[in-house]
Amino acid sequence: MNKKRIALVTVDHLVNSALTKQLMNVFKNKVEIVQKYLHDSDVIDVKGMDIVLCSSKAIEKDVKAKINQNIPIMPLRRTIDLKNISELISLDTGLEVLLVNNYLSTANETIEILKKLGVDHIKFIPYYPGCNENIRDIAVTPGGRHLVPKGVKKVIDIGLRIIDISSIIEIFLKLNLPTEELPILSAEYSKEMIRMNKYLYESNKMLKAMFEVTNDGIAALDINGNIFFCNDKFSHLLGYNSSQLISMNITEIIKNDKIIDIMLDSGQRNNEIVNINNKEYMLNKTLLYYGEHLKLHLISIQEVFHIQNLEKEVRKRLVRTGFVAKYDFNDLVGKSKILQSKIRISKKIASSDLTVLIQGEDGTGKEIFAHSIHRWSKRRNEPFVAVNMASLSENLIESELFGYEEGAFTGASKGGKAGFFEQADKGTIFIDEIGDASPKIQVSLLRVLQEKKIIRVGGSRVIPIDVRVIAATNKDLYDLVLKGQFRKDLYYRLNVLHLRVPTLKERKEDIPLLAEYFFKKLNSNKTLSDEVIELFQEYSWPGNVRELENLIYYLDSIVEKQVVTAEDLPEDFVMRSMLHKEENELEFKEIFAESLPKEKINEYIEILQILEHAENMKIIIGRNRISDILESNGLYLSPEQVRQRLKELEKIGFINIGKTKQGTTINQEGKMFLKNIKYKRLNIR
Repeated sequence: MNKKRIALVTVDHLVNSALTKQLMNVFKNKVEIVQKYLHDSDVIDVKGMDIVLCSSKAIEKDVKAKINQNIPIMPLRRTIDLKNISELISLDTGLEVLLVNNYLSTANETIEILKKLGVDHIKFIPYYPGCNENIRDIAVTPGGRHLVPKGVKKVIDIGLRIIDISSIIEIFLKLNLPTEELPILSAEYSKEMIRMNKYLYESNKMLKAMFEVTNDGIAALDINGNIFFCNDKFSHLLGYNSSQLISMNITEIIKNDKIIDIMLDSGQRNNEIVNINNKEYMLNKTLLYYGEHLKLHLISIQEVFHIQNLEKEVRKRLVRTGFVAKYDFNDLVGKSKILQSKIRISKKIASSDLTVLIQGEDGTGKEIFAHSIHRWSKRRNEPFVAVNMASLSENLIESELFGYEEGAFTGASKGGKAGFFEQADKGTIFIDEIGDASPKIQVSLLRVLQEKKIIRVGGSRVIPIDVRVIAATNKDLYDLVLKGQFRKDLYYRLNVLHLRVPTLKERKEDIPLLAEYFFKKLNSNKTLSDEVIELFQEYSWPGNVRELENLIYYLDSIVEKQVVTAEDLPEDFVMRSMLHKEENELEFKEIFAESLPKEKINEYIEILQILEHAENMKIIIGRNRISDILESNGLYLSPEQVRQRLKELEKIGFINIGKTKQGTTINQEGKMFLKNIKYKRLNIR
């Protein structure tokens, strides 16, 4: 039998190759296919052909205009390969996506095919070269990635459209080919449909098993209240078996009109307490839409008594794990005005339930303040969970904070694990070193603070939490915000109630009491000489109270006599003390001379640092804003006092004061001074 000759006309070389391959797989050696391209010439030579196939209806008219011979012309009907549409099914209902093809007609044709295949929950926008349609985040294309416009964030390629079985049969008939192979061909085309049905069956089976594992009673109701699905737990809680409930109407089971309204209204429900048949249940409801139309109410119920018992058991276990505050305000040793003032403020903070940000240098006692605030709060009998961000591995930090489900990652504990936020429920979570949180964790923390809910790693269940957050840092968070290293929105979420813990050099009058306290902790009767106390009070204490505590432990271990004198002090401490004294003298003599009051040096340095930050951020700053920033750093200067300091800094040539709109800027001399100060402090440490 002579081979039938087919001319296949397309616009695109890639499409021609793909369709040729499909036709050869079907017709094998019964046909010869000659590839033709619509735009190659003004006339398409089809002499000796038995039939001309057009890749789509869209080019049929143009093909006819370029053919002089009287040969049958047939546009191919094409469809989507089913195995390529699973990603489309997972897209959110109502989402707008571009459908990209080479013509408007072929784009619309593809859209119609997808809708007929059941992909009608998303809104397809036809897009083709030369059109003026606005860009969307997602584009879908049948093999036309090169046509997708710039700016699209995600491309879903569903593959080139294949020839529909109806066109294949029509070609058989038009070419008078033997039809005994058509049943086999039809079976081949049905394989994918069978595979999809099997996949759906397995998925449905798995989903049903998941519903049975949960402790929640779950049911799906249609818009009229008919029970479409329910798990065994739901039927058990209501006193039925599941086979009885399917197809029943919820009004036949629950006679309370108020509860029926809750189940069938058009609103979501979260943790609603309802009474069904004289039992208290917690009810949650999610709505399932198909396109724009409400199709199902997904209901979950759980006995309140069961939830309460679970919570009691969890709290007992949490206490056993040691999630309790260890310190209180009595552990803050000192009678200085600044310390007592901070304790009074902290007690007021404790009476509130708002988020707290504690800032202070290392070794100042931020942790003691956090524990004490919890112990003075209404949550004192609930868990206190302390987390140090700097000590957690970046790979595990999310699972430690928010917990994880079984199988979430290699090595995950069987049954999953509650994270720190869950463990702190009803109590307080203390997040130390918050300034070390990565950008990813900052986003997660912001979401928890906003929504009061968490989702475990590897899970989908939303878990409501009732936790007070106390955060602490030794860093200047506002400075990190200006540098873009800390989220501004998270900073303001944390900085609702603010506490700055004073450094030891700000409360030097407490040093004798602290030394006495640390000696007593060691059951030691040693004391400090007046000379040592004077040296201690002149020293800057970069390590604050912790540095003093370590030094007392050293003296108790090494010094044999009862009264510690200057000769007993370790050599490195003496050297640091001398360097500190020399540094201050050098700064006053070389930099300030007699120009500025020596006792206010820190104020001038702070102001210069603020101006330097403002210049780095390219923002204009005035004395009112400087006054606000100083206050947040614990220095209280009115705008008028700031104006005086600025005038003095201008006199010695460190800044330039412009007009109102120009603001005040630091100059090169001011920057060099700051650089010199930082260098000297670094060397001392």
